[in-house]
Amino acid sequence: MTKTVRARRRCADLVQNSLVATLALAGVAALAAVLVTVAVQGWPIVSEVGLSAFLLGNSWMPVDFGTGASFGIANFIAGSVAVSVLALALALLVAIGCALFLSCAAGPALRAALCSAIDLLAGIPSVVYGFVGLEVVSKAFIEAGHPSGNCVLAAGIVLAVMVLPFMVSSMTESMLAVRQRYLAASLNLGVGKWYGVYAVVLPVSLRLLWPSVMMAFARAMGETMAVMMVVGNANLFPELLGKGETIASLIALEMGTAAAGSTHMHALFAAGFVLLAIVLAVDAVTAWAQHRLARRASRGVRGGRWVLGRAGACLARVWAWAGMAVVASCIVFLFAYVFSQGAGCISWEFITQSPSGAILGTEGGIFPAIAGSAWFTATGLVIAVPLALALAVYRVFLCRKPAVEHAVGRVISVAAGAPSIVMGLFAYAVLVRDAGLGRCVLAGGVALALMIIPFIEVRVEKALREVPAELVTSAYALGCTRSYVVRTLVLPYCRGEVLGAVVLGALYALGAAAPLIFTGGVAFAPVPTGIDQPAMSLPLHLYLMLAQGTTIPQVYATAFVLMALVLACNLAVSAYAQIRRRRWMKS
Repeated sequence: MTKTVRARRRCADLVQNSLVATLALAGVAALAAVLVTVAVQGWPIVSEVGLSAFLLGNSWMPVDFGTGASFGIANFIAGSVAVSVLALALALLVAIGCALFLSCAAGPALRAALCSAIDLLAGIPSVVYGFVGLEVVSKAFIEAGHPSGNCVLAAGIVLAVMVLPFMVSSMTESMLAVRQRYLAASLNLGVGKWYGVYAVVLPVSLRLLWPSVMMAFARAMGETMAVMMVVGNANLFPELLGKGETIASLIALEMGTAAAGSTHMHALFAAGFVLLAIVLAVDAVTAWAQHRLARRASRGVRGGRWVLGRAGACLARVWAWAGMAVVASCIVFLFAYVFSQGAGCISWEFITQSPSGAILGTEGGIFPAIAGSAWFTATGLVIAVPLALALAVYRVFLCRKPAVEHAVGRVISVAAGAPSIVMGLFAYAVLVRDAGLGRCVLAGGVALALMIIPFIEVRVEKALREVPAELVTSAYALGCTRSYVVRTLVLPYCRGEVLGAVVLGALYALGAAAPLIFTGGVAFAPVPTGIDQPAMSLPLHLYLMLAQGTTIPQVYATAFVLMALVLACNLAVSAYAQIRRRRWMKS
């Protein structure tokens, strides 16, 4: 190889590395800008109302009717915490049992299939969860004697199902690591498999699951649409069977009516920053817990003193199968319920026509909503995918300073737990209001992009780290540069997983309604011809139909279309990933 060729390759590698680093920096800057913007927009409320009155007051009256306006969010904070804690309490035992089954009972092939099925729960739009909650959970409470069916407990049940896939995924990873480290040794000593699971894997894993629980709590705190549809939305201190309201619901319901630059708007931004502050605190506690657990693991971890013996082994086995059965039942019920109720309402005219009628959705179809969702999702992906891929590659292969990698990881972690409604606040403040774009596809796409950047990055980074180390080491030993290894070896190896992460991110954006409420989503909007125009959106269309009292068949049909898209995309990505991995292994 001549010196000229070597120089050209080094120059190309330098350009590629610089481009990746620049994109990664842009991604981190964009996520950090969300935190700064929301804080700046919310700061005036401190001088106008006072920090203590804002955080501790329980009166929220944005309009002055002669007694003075008041802005206290104590009840909303309590409502957010109460619903989130209740959801975690309901989901925790089920998630641990399901993770036990996936890590200790299922083989690799079955585990992969079940994990793909559990991803379906994560891909279901939150507005569909809220709709099913209204039709099933709330009606069950009404039949039991509750006056309205909407209450904190109903919201906790719906939210528990929503956070299950996130808890199961992270818990399964922890339990797999514990099993690989300890279970084989216990089996070699003649200990039965499930007794080893009960006496070693389970007690050790339970000490390592707190980061998963904390991350799920941050996720639950930011949920907007599903909780808003079943919690009752009343400014009351939360009680189990009483109505309540969360911070995210407050922002979604009132942002559209707040005058620009008013105290009301600053109060809503400040409420959004309180949500972010809670996520920051949870992330800091999670990082501290992970650090302590890592130090304990380096000194060795002992099993618990469990005294039930063989009965405990049977209990662990039953727990695992029961947890998996509950999760599988949730998946089957959600899809079977929506498909069975919506199949009879689907027609070609419903898919291809525009909505009409005095009330949204009573006549016509949903084609503009399908087209608008495609525009919003495509715009978000065009912005998010390069930044997310660059961040993942930079963290795994290019960043050589642990402090920088840790700082970037913390920003991504906080952004991953940040409520989607806060991303909508950022896009509204910067693009809709300050830049004067108005509600348009671009503003909504930016909000969706900020929401899915950490979603895609985390999954791509995981796929990159799972590339066999011997392949990368061998390539380095042959003199290959980092960028060449990433481009020709790493990315082709995990192409299926990367595509899966992108498609799951697209489904996450497709099902988002909260960021579009005041950035780009408009009822009765025609099919857009550019990113400077507003558009309809399938999940927002479904929510608006419910809010305006549209007949239920059209709502079921819209939910059917959303769920069918989720199922089809998930199956296609899973099949493609398996085919790519088999072809790679054969080659």
